Amino acid sequence: MHIVKLIPYKNSKYHFGEGDLSESSLIFHSNSLFSTIVNNFIKLYGVEEFNNYKEEIKKLKISSLFPAIYKFKNKENPEIEDEILFIPKPMVRLGFDENTQKDIEEKPKDFKKIKFISMGALKKHSEGTLKKITIGKEYLISDDEKRRFNYNKPENMDLFNSIIEKKVSIDRVKEITLEHEGRGQLYSIEFIKPLRKKDKIVGFYFLIDFNNIDGELLNKIKASIRLIKDEGLGGKRSIGAGFFKDIILDEFNMEDLGIDNKYKNKTHISKEKHIVLSITIPKEEEFKNFYSYQLIKIGGYIYSSSNMGYITKLKRSVYVLREGSICEKPVEGQILDLRPDDKNTVEHEVILNGCPILIPIVSYEEVNEGNL
Repeated sequence: MHIVKLIPYKNSKYHFGEGDLSESSLIFHSNSLFSTIVNNFIKLYGVEEFNNYKEEIKKLKISSLFPAIYKFKNKENPEIEDEILFIPKPMVRLGFDENTQKDIEEKPKDFKKIKFISMGALKKHSEGTLKKITIGKEYLISDDEKRRFNYNKPENMDLFNSIIEKKVSIDRVKEITLEHEGRGQLYSIEFIKPLRKKDKIVGFYFLIDFNNIDGELLNKIKASIRLIKDEGLGGKRSIGAGFFKDIILDEFNMEDLGIDNKYKNKTHISKEKHIVLSITIPKEEEFKNFYSYQLIKIGGYIYSSSNMGYITKLKRSVYVLREGSICEKPVEGQILDLRPDDKNTVEHEVILNGCPILIPIVSYEEVNEGNL
């Protein structure tokens, strides 16, 4: 497993979403990330070279893009000294310690505001010793991460600023202003702007499993990933959004998560399950493995680096399992072709990679006679 760390410029801004420009997500979904890497590959090496390697490239497993905090040795030294990596709040009961659990029961709305937990907090969850320490109201971290990053009052902080900008609608084909009653049609778009302070920078990361790809193809895929620095991610790149100062590709050791499923008390026992960190399309026989999940709809217009004439054509829409869903056993997922029903209108596949990145997670279940 490898990790790709994305470092923003000082004034970088991003729009991540599925069609709704008025609101930006903090997550860039894995299917869009996969498409970005494929399109970058084609820009670098051409359609014919991609077709030569297409079936191998489909084997890539990629997580979605999540927030991170990077601590550098100093302002002049770009080497990362420490980091806090966030994942979506998993759809399981979190292993808070006894005192924190009492506080949560008294103020359950505070817990519902949490959207992400750190990898460090995930370790504490597995031990049943998690405390409610948050950056702002949405990002749960461990007491050790709070100490290492010298956060005195993280609850008063935030990771992103939200920026709303007014824009004028442009025809997708003619590239002229759309007008209504003689006036340009205005719309609002939200950008998220990562914050920074001294030697700490808010950025992003994703995990990637190259699935035994090696040699020349591996080097080409890595080059396609590094091209994200210049090509960017998300919407409105034509007006300067979505770009990065640096892309760092490194190894990621699952054992560093320190998952321990031996915790047990009088009311709950722990069992190891898996959290999906990608949008996931389980095979029919795999769906029964899911313990808890949420569905989201994936659709939108086709983007093709080899034929811009497809930009007015809509993909088929499908429902997929979102990041944070929990499965009992590992699943492989599947890849779909989202070309319109009349496939003759689009010559090449519109690939939706629904094969997930999985990491182990402890699930706490109430003790009952079946568990004794």
